[in-house]
Amino acid sequence: MNHLPKYLSYSALNTYEECPRAWYLGRLKRAEPKQTWFFPVGTTVHTALEAHMAGEEFSIKEIFYGLVREQLKIDSDDVNWLAGGSKDDPSIRGKALAQAEACVENGIKFLEDMDVHHVEYEILVKFPGCEVPVKMFIDVLGEHKKYGPLIVDWKTGKTKPKSPLQLEVYRAGTLLSDLPQYDTGWWAMVNPLTTAKTARSRKIDLSSVDPAALGARFQRAYEDMKAKKYKAVHEPFKCTWCIQAPNCNVESLGSERAKFYDKSSEDGFPF
Repeated sequence: MNHLPKYLSYSALNTYEECPRAWYLGRLKRAEPKQTWFFPVGTTVHTALEAHMAGEEFSIKEIFYGLVREQLKIDSDDVNWLAGGSKDDPSIRGKALAQAEACVENGIKFLEDMDVHHVEYEILVKFPGCEVPVKMFIDVLGEHKKYGPLIVDWKTGKTKPKSPLQLEVYRAGTLLSDLPQYDTGWWAMVNPLTTAKTARSRKIDLSSVDPAALGARFQRAYEDMKAKKYKAVHEPFKCTWCIQAPNCNVESLGSERAKFYDKSSEDGFPF
């Protein structure tokens, strides 16, 4: 097993910093993750909005149920899938589809005030001080009538990310790719259940982003990856929502599935 990635990304860095074991299971062992309802919702929204910006016809239902059918091949009992919402009324099946439809509607409304320059803009670039390149796919680069040039990332959850790291990485990527004008990020909170409180400060100032500092951060994680450090960071609430929990010998100790996937004590250093 080649344990070194050819490139890094925001998601790889974020996953490794939060829990090296989850990174190990997902990126190296390719362990089948726990299925969720929020993944097909998010993917549907991204796919539909990309089609809208390209002027292509699309069916939200066809996109959504196509993704659900693929997940059913992995876990045929969809009540096992992770889902948002309350325990008594989770966002599954028709409710999840309705959420995707409402998110797409809100996204299209947001785009009415955007002059879109790039969609799913791919960047593969070397950050200063990091020995491997960093890859990113930026949802939207464009200019908003009110807010000016923006780096936009669609968010279908009810709350905005706690850290601006994703947008900071994207900003550094544009700087290193000679696209320096995008110094503002925007969490596009399209979930209809988003409130003023949960979506507060959706505008992120990226003017002070330092690519060298981010490069050093990527390199620190990469050094630990090279050293095969696969520590499990056990936090009960986060572990409950971790898609690698069924494959982890800490969260699912003794299960056949965890025994099969989690070879961290043989492959590296699990502590």
